[in-house]
Amino acid sequence: MINLFRNRLERMLTKKSVIIVAVVIIPIMIGVAIYFSGQTLLKDTIAVVTDEAKDIPSDPRINIVQLDKKPPLSSLVLGHYNFLVEKKGESYKVTTFKTESDKKSIEQLFNKGYLPKSYRGEDQIRAERGIGTNILGFISMLILIQGVALTTLYPEDRVLKAFSRILTSPISVGKYLFVQSIFTFLCLYIPSYLAIVFTSQVFSVDIGYSFGILAILLGILTIFATGFSIFMASLMERNISLVTSGVSIVTCVLAGCFISFTSTNVFLNTICAMLPQKAFMSLIHGIETGEKLLDFKKQLAYLFIWTIVFWVIGGFVTKSRVKKGIY
Repeated sequence: MINLFRNRLERMLTKKSVIIVAVVIIPIMIGVAIYFSGQTLLKDTIAVVTDEAKDIPSDPRINIVQLDKKPPLSSLVLGHYNFLVEKKGESYKVTTFKTESDKKSIEQLFNKGYLPKSYRGEDQIRAERGIGTNILGFISMLILIQGVALTTLYPEDRVLKAFSRILTSPISVGKYLFVQSIFTFLCLYIPSYLAIVFTSQVFSVDIGYSFGILAILLGILTIFATGFSIFMASLMERNISLVTSGVSIVTCVLAGCFISFTSTNVFLNTICAMLPQKAFMSLIHGIETGEKLLDFKKQLAYLFIWTIVFWVIGGFVTKSRVKKGIY
């Protein structure tokens, strides 16, 4: 198993693009996220598609940007805008990933000319969530996406038929996946943790947690991401990174990793509540507000159950394909 791990390391060092992303790009993105999380939070930004500026209302709690052309929906996902407003006849249509209550508030602003007094913008909500929760919420998406990139040698072995040759040695499917999991975990965890600590120290940014608690929380997230990467790499044969990125972004948005997300659709709310990232967000927010790690036994158990399920399914799929002679 040690030789297999050494093989992982030696081969990964030859993949310059993966190394650059893992050791340079991802830590830089983490550093930028931490740095800007420590700055003044921006108000909600509303993109209004209209040619008539005189019809646009205003409120000190929000920023309004007038556009001549409708921006892509991805601008809402990426946080460029919090709301997209279009005029439909005599009324306005509002598109957003925020709560139904927020949507109605913005509709009231454009249809009646004023916001409800109870309206709370994203800057207020994020301030209440805490810097640490906002930071780890964003980092969770990066970790999930990067996990599969660092598991690239696994599908590569299958394509090159090296996987079947490895299994002729004392290495079983379970041992192979275990070594790959350890390798993925270390390559994810070490650069990410160092990037957070380095940025915090250099720019004197409060990250919301002690470095010891951060090490534990990041470890929990990385273990989950490792199980997820093994699952995706086992289940799919091609376009693994592309599909994983899409799944990671969508599930992180629905789980509230970036912005608060609720829906009037009961089924969709049930799906959101089942997402493991939702449990992780509850865990890190609670700890940042002063609660203890063991106060979140249910969330911890839920995350580890998902991790084990991912790993078991990945192993089962791989063993089934080996028996069928596919690998």
